[in-house]
Amino acid sequence: MNKYIPLYLLLFVLLASTVASCNKNDDPGTSTDTDYSSYSYTTTLISAFSLQANTKIATGLDSVSFTIDQDLGVIYNADSLPYGTRVTALCVNVSSASTVASKQFIVKNGNVQKDTTITYRSNSSDSIDFSGDVTLRVTSYDGQHTRDYKVKVNVHQEEPDVIEWEQSHRRDLPNVSSTLQASKTVMLDGEFLCLVNDNGTFVLSSAADPLAGTWSKTVLTFPFVPQVSSFAATTDALYLLDANGELYSSSDMGITWSDCGVAWNTIIGTYDDRVLGVRNDGTSWVHDEYPHRDGFVATAISSDFPIGGMSQLVMASNDWTANQQAMCAGGVLASGDLTNAVWGYDGERWGLLSVADNALPPISDASLFSYYTFTLPSTSVAPVKRVTWMVIGGKLADGSLNATTYISRNQGINWSKGEDEVQLPATIPSFSGSQVYIFERTQSAGVPRLNAYNPGQVTPVNEWDCAYIYLFGGYASNGQALNNVWEGVLRRLTYKPVF
Repeated sequence: MNKYIPLYLLLFVLLASTVASCNKNDDPGTSTDTDYSSYSYTTTLISAFSLQANTKIATGLDSVSFTIDQDLGVIYNADSLPYGTRVTALCVNVSSASTVASKQFIVKNGNVQKDTTITYRSNSSDSIDFSGDVTLRVTSYDGQHTRDYKVKVNVHQEEPDVIEWEQSHRRDLPNVSSTLQASKTVMLDGEFLCLVNDNGTFVLSSAADPLAGTWSKTVLTFPFVPQVSSFAATTDALYLLDANGELYSSSDMGITWSDCGVAWNTIIGTYDDRVLGVRNDGTSWVHDEYPHRDGFVATAISSDFPIGGMSQLVMASNDWTANQQAMCAGGVLASGDLTNAVWGYDGERWGLLSVADNALPPISDASLFSYYTFTLPSTSVAPVKRVTWMVIGGKLADGSLNATTYISRNQGINWSKGEDEVQLPATIPSFSGSQVYIFERTQSAGVPRLNAYNPGQVTPVNEWDCAYIYLFGGYASNGQALNNVWEGVLRRLTYKPVF
């Protein structure tokens, strides 16, 4: 007997099978409701956040990079906006990975918006007050889930581009026990060497870190009367002129001294294993060096090259010379006049670097050094680090001491008065004849000043090198030797790097 399944029953079985098939997924242990719920929650993720351009507030706001920390629910700019930037009325761009029901900014305790909720739309021109606590709340497309992000627009809370000289970091020159009559500090093999005339006693002190206060002391006995201001160090020896200009050298840290057999008016500085000087050959002023390199011939100096009183000779690198270049600024000409010229030396020849209308005043016994400043480009709020040459201190043509910091951002060619942020504070008395050195110290992230809001940093930075300025000795307007070691630093360099 044949049995026939009614057609309507067959259709029911097929339909049930199809529905069962549609309800299956790759994870048999996960229900359909859970799948939809999980997907709904993921749509609340923010994929991009930025500020809209507004040149009335700052140039380049739309170039500011924001980090979105999905785990902590935080959106922030790790590199803070310039000091003083107003954040009470900023427009933003917000993108999410999927369609959502709403994005709302909830502002509390702002300077302008005290307790405000703003619904974000892609074409919205509503501004947000980021001076308060700002929460971005994202609601899923089905209205079942929300996700909150804390949004922080960081602004520097202090002017970062000030060179600050902490008075609490001032130190005395090492091993001065009586009346300081003269001092000169040089560097040799990464160590600071400070020679002082302590009321007729000559003391040479050495230290690897000038702030640590741990100087090694050696009392020197000279077979001649030394000009302390001429003290110089090459890669393998120390040099001094005696009272008559005779050049002496020492290869054992000043214990014994040998007469080099030449008489100079001035030691300009050192270049590798040679000391450079100016001497008078009886008829003219000439450049000299010791020891002589192969093929050296003494050449007459230019009438606008100083015979003394120039700044310390500073080594520098640049893009247009094959050899390491050294530079000095100012000085006293053979005529007795002061010069404002900046000269460079490439290991063989001297050349004039500065332009004729140089903004430096005629000056002698100034301090020249290379450091850093930061400038803002016209299209961004991200500052650009620039090598900056500086001249501080020194004597002017009228006999007064220079109290202005002059800067050059193109290797000593053009000079101008530095911004207020780089000028020396009133706590540092005017001076001439000081020495300046740049010393890199390892900075720790534990420094209290480092309060940047930067959770979830991609590449953790715990330590970094920070360049400090050290100003040694010098002379006051009455000629009294100054017993000072000052420490300066560009504040921005002490901040924890973003990456």
